[in-house]
Amino acid sequence: MLDRQVRVQIKLLVGKQMNNDSDNIFLIIIAFIAGFIVLQLRRTLGRKDGYDGKDEKSRPNPFEEHKPKSPDDNVVHIHGSDVKEAAPEESFTQGKELGVEKSSPFYETIEKISGFDHGFTVPIFIDGAEYAYGMILNAFWQGDMKTLRTFLNRDVCSQFEDAIKNMKDQGQVFENVLNDVEKIELEEARIDGSMAELTVRFKSHMTIVIKDEEDNIVDGDADKIVPVIDIWTFCRDVKRGDPNWTLVSTSNA
Repeated sequence: MLDRQVRVQIKLLVGKQMNNDSDNIFLIIIAFIAGFIVLQLRRTLGRKDGYDGKDEKSRPNPFEEHKPKSPDDNVVHIHGSDVKEAAPEESFTQGKELGVEKSSPFYETIEKISGFDHGFTVPIFIDGAEYAYGMILNAFWQGDMKTLRTFLNRDVCSQFEDAIKNMKDQGQVFENVLNDVEKIELEEARIDGSMAELTVRFKSHMTIVIKDEEDNIVDGDADKIVPVIDIWTFCRDVKRGDPNWTLVSTSNA
C-alpha cells in the first residue's frame, strides 16, 4: 500500500514537472514570436517611404527645366523643350542657362539680374509674364480691382480703374476672351542698381465684345477672333526676395 502511494506521488511530481517544462517551452515560443514581430515593425516603420516634407527643397523646380525653342536672340516662345544641363566647358553655357544667347543685346542686363537673383532666367520670367497677362486682362474685363492692385503699380492701376469706372457709368461690360498667346518677345531689358525693368511684346488672339445693359453688342464681334499685340513693361527690385514683378507700363503696337 505504501509502495503504491509512493508510486502515485512520483507520478504526480513527474507530471507536474512535465507541465512546468511545457509551460516554459510555450513561453519561449511566444517570446520568440513577439520578438520577431517587433523586429519586423521596426524595419517597416523605420523606413522613409512616405512624404514627410523634409525633401521638399531638394525637388527640382519644374520651371527650371524649360528653355526657348528658338535660337533667336530676343525671342522666347511660350512652349519650351526640356533642358539638359550642359557641361561647363561648352560654349554659351551660361547664356543658355539664362535663356538668352550671349550675342543678345540684353544678355548683360539679364546676367546682372541673375547676379542678384540666382534663380532668375528669361524662360521663368516669360512663364510668369504669360500668367500675369491673362490674369490682368481677365481682372480688368471683370472689373476686379482687388486682383489688379496686386499686379499693377499706382499709375497703371489708376488708368485701369478709370477705364472700369467709365464702362460702369455707361452701363457697359466687357465680354472679351483671350483665346491664346502665340508668342512673347523680350523687347527691352534695363537695370539701374537693383531695379530691373523688362519689356515684353505679347502676340495674342482675342474675341473682343462690349455689351450694354440690355445685352446688346455695342462694339466688337463675338464670332470674330482678332490678333492683338500688347507691349508691357514689368519692374522689380531684384535685390529683394519677392519674385513678383509689377506692371508699370502698357501700350499697343
